[in-house]
Amino acid sequence: MIYNRIHYICNLKPISARMKINHLLTLSTLLAGLPLLCLQAEVKTPRFISDGMVLQRNDNVRIWGTADPGEKVTVTFLKKKYVGTADAQGNWMVYIPTTKKSMVGGPYTMTINERKLSDIYVGDVWLCSGQSNMDLHTARLVDLYKEEFDTYTNPAIHLMQTGRNPSIKGPQQDIDEQGSYPWESLSPDKVGHWSGIGYFFAKEMYQRTGGVPQGIINSSMGGSDIVAWISTDSLRENAPRHVQTVEHLKQPGYLERCAQLSRTIGQAYYKLLEEDPGLKEQWMKENLDDSDWEVVNQYDPHLGDADGRTWVGTLWFRKEFNVPQNLVGKDSLLRLGCLVDADIAYLNGVKVGEVTYQYPPRKYTLPEGLLKAGRNVLVIKLSTNGSPEKFVKEKPYKLFFHGGQTIDLEGDWRMKRGILMPRQPGVEGVNNGNASALYDNTIYPLRNYRIAGILWNQGETNAGRPDEYRKLLPVLINDWRRDFGNVPAVVFGLANYMERHADANYNGGWAKIRESQRLGTQALDKAGFVTVIDLGEWNDIHPLNKKESARRAALQMQRLYLGKTQEVSEGPSYQSVTFSEGKARISFKPGTAEGLELRAAKPHSIENPCIVSKGFSIAGADGIFHWAEVKVEGNELIVWSDDVKDPKAVRYAWDDDPIVTLYNGAGLPAPSFSTK
Repeated sequence: MIYNRIHYICNLKPISARMKINHLLTLSTLLAGLPLLCLQAEVKTPRFISDGMVLQRNDNVRIWGTADPGEKVTVTFLKKKYVGTADAQGNWMVYIPTTKKSMVGGPYTMTINERKLSDIYVGDVWLCSGQSNMDLHTARLVDLYKEEFDTYTNPAIHLMQTGRNPSIKGPQQDIDEQGSYPWESLSPDKVGHWSGIGYFFAKEMYQRTGGVPQGIINSSMGGSDIVAWISTDSLRENAPRHVQTVEHLKQPGYLERCAQLSRTIGQAYYKLLEEDPGLKEQWMKENLDDSDWEVVNQYDPHLGDADGRTWVGTLWFRKEFNVPQNLVGKDSLLRLGCLVDADIAYLNGVKVGEVTYQYPPRKYTLPEGLLKAGRNVLVIKLSTNGSPEKFVKEKPYKLFFHGGQTIDLEGDWRMKRGILMPRQPGVEGVNNGNASALYDNTIYPLRNYRIAGILWNQGETNAGRPDEYRKLLPVLINDWRRDFGNVPAVVFGLANYMERHADANYNGGWAKIRESQRLGTQALDKAGFVTVIDLGEWNDIHPLNKKESARRAALQMQRLYLGKTQEVSEGPSYQSVTFSEGKARISFKPGTAEGLELRAAKPHSIENPCIVSKGFSIAGADGIFHWAEVKVEGNELIVWSDDVKDPKAVRYAWDDDPIVTLYNGAGLPAPSFSTK
């Protein structure tokens, strides 16, 4: 029987009974040399069924994987055994009830046949997804929270990050290893790559649940489109044009040809960039004679323009500054704010840092001994793709020294144009905007994992398609709920960003996408909207205040998941409007408007008349909006304007970086809204 089993597993040719007798010696030799896989089927699990995982409490947890057809798999957890058998396709699954209160906690061990897993907890698991504001790592937030990140440790809070490589190969059985992080506990030495919102949300929920272990699954990707996170079946039913685009990419040989062409273009483009005269003539040299360079202000809106056009290519900037003797030798950090688009920084002729795209803050630690007493020269080689802005305003452009001293680097610089380039041509390929390209290899592989809820923070990429977004947001959440069960979900609206407009009729994409997010969330059951229009930064698409964003999400999950309603979980939420005698009366969702108040607006570098209006505008039948007066009456608002005798519509906070003044007694802001 053993003999036949070996032949079955290892796919050896049948041998007759007489040959079995005659070849016992050969058999023993074969047994000694066979790989272990042939003697015992290898039982596999997805990458995230591993050490450090957090299992969802009060559920029927699933542990699954693959083995040989018919293979028996035994999972042992908390002294109990759970047995499954691989089906004809080799798939197996066991179910572990986690409904006993005594199971909550850890660390525990688990064995899957002979494989032992450790550091396992039972608690709450949260799927955090979206684009860069969800993914933004704590390493980018150290300006606000360095002490907290450096000191807080909690072995009962774990994070796992999926890989996020877009794919159009169809649903995958496991997450992509590239770019993923295994389950790990919260500690200062690891936290730098954790999602900032995930980090703070887990800490909040740990406290609000009285110490229940928390697991964060971060499945996010910067710049991703909502359609990339939805299954093909759901998109085919609700937004088929996106599916058609992917089908086009699947034409035989097309992507390979695109990739080859893209490589050729890229190689040629970067070869041409090497012709930059600044590189050939070494404009980064400390003692270069730059007396013929232009003197420019770094915030000039036409910086680098030539022949009436914005410059595409490279611009070189030089600045001299003096360092006092008492600062030489101290630890120092060069901060160059945010630069558009890519830069290489040199100090005294030595390269000290490089960032290859627009958004990250420039923080360059200087090598010991590089700074000198007296004259020093800073050079920036800036590659720009045609944006009129080069140095982002209201960001730090300074040298920071240990002890708190700084040297200011703002103001005038010397500038010289490097190489003028055309914009680099693009070629089609698989990206984070393709239909289902992230669902298939980051969400679908997780589908059997039990979770407590969903946190969704995405929308910047879809600001140009708000009507479609309003339709697709409920589709996405319901799509995922078919995988994970009818779990609660919270949706983050977009933070305030970009300019503030004096025109009451401004109707930009960010105002409209926030409304789509709000209304799309309202179309769902067991869902809450997180308003962060007062936590953004007008000059940074990635605001740093993720701690308060996460706290507001935790307030919603406290209501939706824990069923605790004593604490107000959201700001004043628009419900209805009535018009009478030239005025509008705004009513709010019960329980959200107690202590209604109008606060002073957050300052902006560009002030305008709308500051007087408290952010409200009103329109008549002609649809033309005028800035409005507003007052509080109990839990309602009265809105009016002398310019509108018969009002028909009201807007609040309807801008990219809106005037935000309306809060409730819990200190939570009202989301932007339009009554029409």
